[in-house]
Amino acid sequence: MDRFLNQLIQLQELNFVLSEQRTLVPKNRLADLESSIRALIGNLPQDIATLYRRLQERHQAAVVPEANGTCSGCGISLPTSLAGEIRSGKGIQQCPNCRRILYHLEGAPKQLRRRLERTGRPRAGVARFSSKELMLPRIEAEDRDDAISALIQLMAAKEFVENPESLLGATLQRESIISTALEHGLAFPHVRGVEGGGLTFSLGLKKKGLKFDRSKGRLTRIIFFIVIPSAASVFYLQLLSGFIETFRQERARKEILACKTPEEMWTTLNTLTEKTIP
Repeated sequence: MDRFLNQLIQLQELNFVLSEQRTLVPKNRLADLESSIRALIGNLPQDIATLYRRLQERHQAAVVPEANGTCSGCGISLPTSLAGEIRSGKGIQQCPNCRRILYHLEGAPKQLRRRLERTGRPRAGVARFSSKELMLPRIEAEDRDDAISALIQLMAAKEFVENPESLLGATLQRESIISTALEHGLAFPHVRGVEGGGLTFSLGLKKKGLKFDRSKGRLTRIIFFIVIPSAASVFYLQLLSGFIETFRQERARKEILACKTPEEMWTTLNTLTEKTIP
C-alpha cells in the first residue's frame, strides 16, 4: 500500500478515536492523542494534508475502503480501471462522486445482509441497531480478548457478520490505540469500515467482571461490541452517548446485570434506553 495512503488511514483512525474520547473523558486527558495526530499530519506532503483536511470538513470518514467495486462512503459503482488502481495500492485515488480517498483492504471484515426483526411497525431506539438474538447474558470468558471473541462469534453464528477472525484482529488493533473500557464497568470494543449492512451491536454481561483495560485495576461487566460502516460514524457517536448516559446510573447497571436470558436483556435494554436512544 502507498506509504502516504497508509498514513492517512492511521490519521483517520486517530481522529475517530479523538472524537470518541471527547464524548467520554475530560479534554485535558487528550493531549497525547492530539499530539500524535499533529505529528502524522506533519509527516504528510502539504497537498495530501490539505486534501485530507478539506475532505474532513465534508465527511467524518474521509478515507474509506473500496468494497466490491463500489465506494463504501457513498455507494457509487466505481469504474473498473479506477477499482484496479485502488487495489494496486499505488498513489492516492478518489471517488469520482463524493471525492473521498479510497483504499483496498484485503480480507476486510464484512457484514451479511441479515435483516433485523420485523415488528410490523417502524423500528425505534436500540431496535434499529440490534436484536434479542445478539444478547449474551453470560460471557464465559475470563479475559478481554476471549470476551470480545464471544460477542463476535455470536454475531457470526446469527449470520450478522462474516470473517470473525478478521473482526477480532481489527478490534484488538483498535484496542491497542487506547482502551474502550470506561468507568462504571462499561466497555465498547468496535470495528469501523465493516461494510455490507448497518450499524449493529451485540451486548454481553460478565457479572463478576474481568480486566478489560490491563493498565487499570477496574473490572468490566457490561460489554457492547459494535460494527460500524464507514457512513455510520455519526450514528455511532450518538449511540455511544446514549449508552453512556443510560449506564452511568447505578440502577440501570444493576437492572441489566440482573438479566438471565437474552429476551430479558433485550426487554430491559429497550426500556432503559427509551429516552436516551430515541
